[in-house]
Amino acid sequence: MCEASWRPIRLAIHCVLPLVLIRAAFAQEIVTDCDRYAASHLDPQRKAAGVDLDKIDLALAVPACEQAVRQFPDGLRLAYQLGRTYEKANKLTAALEQYRKAADQNYAAAQLAIAELYATGQGVAQDDQQYIFWVRKAADQGYAVAQDALGYVYLEGRGVLKDEQQAAAWFRKAADQGYVPAQNKLGFLYQNGEGVEKDDHQAVAWFRKAARQGFAPAQDRLGFIYQNGEGVPKDDEQALAWFRKAADQGYAPSQDRLGFMYLNGEGIAKDDRQAVAWYRKAADQGYAFAQYSLGAMYANGRGVPKDDQQAVAWYRRAAEHGLPDARYSLGLAYEAGRGVPQDLTLAMAWFRKAVEQGHKEAKTKLDELEAIQNANERH
Repeated sequence: MCEASWRPIRLAIHCVLPLVLIRAAFAQEIVTDCDRYAASHLDPQRKAAGVDLDKIDLALAVPACEQAVRQFPDGLRLAYQLGRTYEKANKLTAALEQYRKAADQNYAAAQLAIAELYATGQGVAQDDQQYIFWVRKAADQGYAVAQDALGYVYLEGRGVLKDEQQAAAWFRKAADQGYVPAQNKLGFLYQNGEGVEKDDHQAVAWFRKAARQGFAPAQDRLGFIYQNGEGVPKDDEQALAWFRKAADQGYAPSQDRLGFMYLNGEGIAKDDRQAVAWYRKAADQGYAFAQYSLGAMYANGRGVPKDDQQAVAWYRRAAEHGLPDARYSLGLAYEAGRGVPQDLTLAMAWFRKAVEQGHKEAKTKLDELEAIQNANERH
């Protein structure tokens, strides 16, 4: 309760300050349309499920957040979320203003948002030192996403001396909070002995933590580990189970691996049609290895009717992604006129691209064709 005072200044302090604090606290608790349309799922102070930046509906989010900030001008979460809507709308100066309003009062998600603008030079000059400054501010508050980002700063030596031990320490801070990308990265550090002593058992433990939370890359890695017996007994059935978990989430590398296991009968009965089905799922996402494998299935008539034109079409997609085996196979197709009109010039061009990537068979073929070409020119 505000009591009158003979000093006007004291009266203002007694009456206004509590109202400001109450209003700010209320803004932090109430759930608004701004929360529903513009919250980040990575913000630990969010009041709604959250939406990725690129999926924010500007027609809904901008007016909702502008209204929320007018109603609750001291709400840091709302200012941050308004900043997100402006960033999505490419109003970067306005976005930075809202982010800084929250960041200057230690709102960690806003601090990381500013860091990311400096990292990419959006709305500000690209500046690694400013990036590190803001990432560290957020990380020092225990924000797991920023701790993970700071791990990469040290791992890559971005604006600092490369320090794998510091990287591992920051990844661990984030991983201990259950942040799955950091758990997965820590698994790789133990697997490769980067910043920590190499330890396959620890690698498996961290991959498993992330995999159990549904993180597809970690599930895929566990599958690979069981497939090869790294830190665990080799177990094709376990490998298959983990690959399937990731593949069912649409993770293309695991879909490709499932195709391989069906093709070769590893952990499951051979089934060429199932192999084709899984290769196609990954290939349709642009995964080059699966595109190449699908081409080979068409070339050999396994799981699908033999079709050289389809084979070439899939080889070409993989080749355009830079896969050397696909470039070699495309060269063979042009050399033989299989699925395409015969064209030795194009055959040599594709062989040459594969050779540039160290493909030995392509080098042999290229040498043969060049020798024939030189002999013909002499006659």
